[in-house]
Amino acid sequence: MNRTVPRYYHVEVDAEPERIGQVQRIVGAHLRYWGLQTLVTAATRGVGLLMEANEGKGPVTIETWWTGQHLITAASHQDADGAPRQPAALTCLSRIAALSDGWGSLTTHAQWIVWFSLRSRNSVREPLAPKRPAPFAGAARQLPRAMAPANDMDAPQPAGAAS
Repeated sequence: MNRTVPRYYHVEVDAEPERIGQVQRIVGAHLRYWGLQTLVTAATRGVGLLMEANEGKGPVTIETWWTGQHLITAASHQDADGAPRQPAALTCLSRIAALSDGWGSLTTHAQWIVWFSLRSRNSVREPLAPKRPAPFAGAARQLPRAMAPANDMDAPQPAGAAS
């Protein structure tokens, strides 16, 4: 049985312009290792945009999950001010929305999280849960003994016979 193994990777880095390319290459290498070559370009572009939106705000945590059909990538950083309102960050968010299948953001009292998801577009999809096993031979077919009547009373009566 081909079972999907959920994957997870995270890295914490400073969101500086010189680190963006390095983090994109690291995330891309993990995706290739997981066999997700078709998602590498869009995912690494999204990681770059997440880092650009958080540029100059200190350490940023980049997290990536593979569920078997979706790749979810998130960036979070500690920020008492909440979501950014600078035009450059808002432009990054609109570009993330354009390249992804879904995205969102969440602001808590001291943290800002932005995530996006990419759906696998492979023709062969891996199941999230294992398929139901095929029945064993005894359950699939009735045994000849089980099909035979147990006594003469259970035997079918010919048409027109009186009981």
